[in-house]
Amino acid sequence: MTQDSLLLASDMDGTVIPLEITPKRTGEIASFRAAVEGKPHLTLAYVTGRDLPLALQGIREYGLPEPRILVCDVGTSVYHSTSTGFGQDGEYVRLMEEARGGLDVRDLRHELAAIPNLHLQPEERQTESKLSYFMWPEADHEDILRAVQDKLGGLGGSFQAVYSVGAPHGKGLLDLLPAGVAKDFAVRYLRDHTGVDPDRLVYAGDSGNDLAAMLTGFKVIVVGNATPGLKEELVTRGRELGILNRLFFARSHFAAGVMEGCRHFGIFEG
Repeated sequence: MTQDSLLLASDMDGTVIPLEITPKRTGEIASFRAAVEGKPHLTLAYVTGRDLPLALQGIREYGLPEPRILVCDVGTSVYHSTSTGFGQDGEYVRLMEEARGGLDVRDLRHELAAIPNLHLQPEERQTESKLSYFMWPEADHEDILRAVQDKLGGLGGSFQAVYSVGAPHGKGLLDLLPAGVAKDFAVRYLRDHTGVDPDRLVYAGDSGNDLAAMLTGFKVIVVGNATPGLKEELVTRGRELGILNRLFFARSHFAAGVMEGCRHFGIFEG
């Protein structure tokens, strides 16, 4: 990468993809797309819980700018844009195998099957390095999470639980990932892979599964529609880590919030 290269890593749903589609939101996405396409030195990466087909579907459906890199499955898979589509990053596959520590996700799935009110997401959401579940809004999420943590502890700690609440339905979303691997791990990998100056890497997000990536010390955009709990935790943790000045809390929602943050950090002209 050149000295003036920039890397914008953004969550998709609830960040650049709005929770409701209106002419206003569609116009904001179009403005975001035009701004990205006008910055040849900007590498755009989406960092999402979606798998590759769903990520590509979202890009087409909402008219998002095309990324050069797609981080899918909550940070457990990385794909690079090629002339024939998106190709998987072989080195990242190796890192995920190493991170699993020899634990087969089928064994983990068997262990968790007995936990009440914990429901597997569809098969296409499962991978060799990720198990995804949901919990109904009326279920006791804290009680379920404690039961999951107890099971993980008994397996030697090769997997971790990443929990968030899906808006607007309030359904609990739980991803079981290799220990130490989540969106933050993937963003650090992108920094090393691209060679971009750490001070020229910006991450944008809105929910709990973005928290670890937002506390890496890179510059961060918190879109205006982010959950109050996330904002409060970011202020507390950001102050403790001495990185509060690197967190920008946008007033605008969704893609407009990302644009606002990009202007604040000098990625886009004001």
